[in-house]
Amino acid sequence: MLREQFVTLLAQRGWSLEQFSEVSGVPFETAKNIKLGKTTNPRLDTVVKMADAFDISINCLIGAQNYSKDETSLLEHYQTCGKHGKSIIQLIAKYEATIAKTERDAADKHKIPCLIPHNDLAKGIIYDACETTEVETTVDSAFVGIFINSNVFSPKYCKGDVILLENRFPDNGEYGAFYQGERAYIRKFIEEPGQYRLQCLHKMGEDIIVKRMDEIKYIGTCCGIIRS
Repeated sequence: MLREQFVTLLAQRGWSLEQFSEVSGVPFETAKNIKLGKTTNPRLDTVVKMADAFDISINCLIGAQNYSKDETSLLEHYQTCGKHGKSIIQLIAKYEATIAKTERDAADKHKIPCLIPHNDLAKGIIYDACETTEVETTVDSAFVGIFINSNVFSPKYCKGDVILLENRFPDNGEYGAFYQGERAYIRKFIEEPGQYRLQCLHKMGEDIIVKRMDEIKYIGTCCGIIRS
């Protein structure tokens, strides 16, 4: 299990054995033998250095923790996030873990995290240019919101609106939030013969066209609006 985790983590980081050895302080030959399966029971101090280099617990490294499929996926995404992304995930996780259950499950309203971009939305949402707050909504399926700071998407979405997103991929003709590289975009998803189109909602941008569904990464599907 240690070898399998080691190989997986190297691939996730995009590290060579030389890079890993430099970051961790584990000798190159030791790392090579672990990867090849020649060393199956490395010294404790080696395991500690390995876990520290990947910023994970020893239990996680040796496979002693059993995670669900969703938990494993979340952990993999977290480990590959930058500093800003990790801080947002930690903030949301802390909020969800500490909020009172009665408040979360209230029949009338529940609170969700909301991203407030501080850049020009016409150029996409830059995660590093966002702060996080919380909003109340009666839409049960909403899990995150995005504050609209300009009228660039008018009349569909206007300045001061909060777009509510649910955690699923949009159906044909639905609006959603997608991301490409370091930016997120609010687009209309359209299925076309032989391709898929993420239609821009303003005249200053271009549609994003892809051939395969697995080329599209999404944040969520618009499920409601909080009007200012």
